[in-house]
Amino acid sequence: MIAVVTGGTSGIGFEISKQFVRGGQTVIAIYKSNDQKAQEAIKEIGSKNFKVVKLDVTKESEVKTFFSSLKGLDFLVNCAGMSIEAPFEELPMKDVKKVMDINLFGKMNCAKYALPLLKKSKCPRIVNIASRFAQKPFIEGVMGYCCSEAGIVMMTKVLALEYAKYNIRVNTVSPSLTLTPMTRAVCSQEEIDTIAKKNPSGRLGEPADIANVVMFLCSEKADYINGENINVNGGILLL
Repeated sequence: MIAVVTGGTSGIGFEISKQFVRGGQTVIAIYKSNDQKAQEAIKEIGSKNFKVVKLDVTKESEVKTFFSSLKGLDFLVNCAGMSIEAPFEELPMKDVKKVMDINLFGKMNCAKYALPLLKKSKCPRIVNIASRFAQKPFIEGVMGYCCSEAGIVMMTKVLALEYAKYNIRVNTVSPSLTLTPMTRAVCSQEEIDTIAKKNPSGRLGEPADIANVVMFLCSEKADYINGENINVNGGILLL
């Protein structure tokens, strides 16, 4: 089976790629610009079933060409995303648009051109990675991010309804702050410990926590789950 994972060479996306490969799937990991990270991912996984493709998911023509080149597809995991944070009055609208373009419209682009392939699969799945910010703005200054994440959840529901007749199951997974290399780059260990203590589970998420749920949603055992947003956050939304 074939999986495409956007943002699949780092962080949560990379863990998802690794788990697919361990399960025997062929993985095409999409990345935008970090060639070094992509080569490190290839070396770490060390499997002929793992390939990387440099692609900007906001460029519709590039996305169309990429998916048109594939012979088949079973799983699309939309993981690519970013955030630009500042008080709203100080936040340039071009930055809001950039976040929306990558987080929301990038996922739409990929879903649109993946669907003709998924219709031919025996177990077609789309999993969109969103965030706890889809439901609650935990901090100030994240207008673009929060709106894009909420949009992902609704996009999932629309696709799930429209393509259920093709047996395509579409779901969202919404993590809380997760211990990725990016998190460690922007947060000190003291900050990480403080945030972890606020979570009812007493820790931050690990990439595997999210990847485990994605693997389940892509399995036949999840055939009756459609249009859902599954929170993987240790209970932070209970506060």
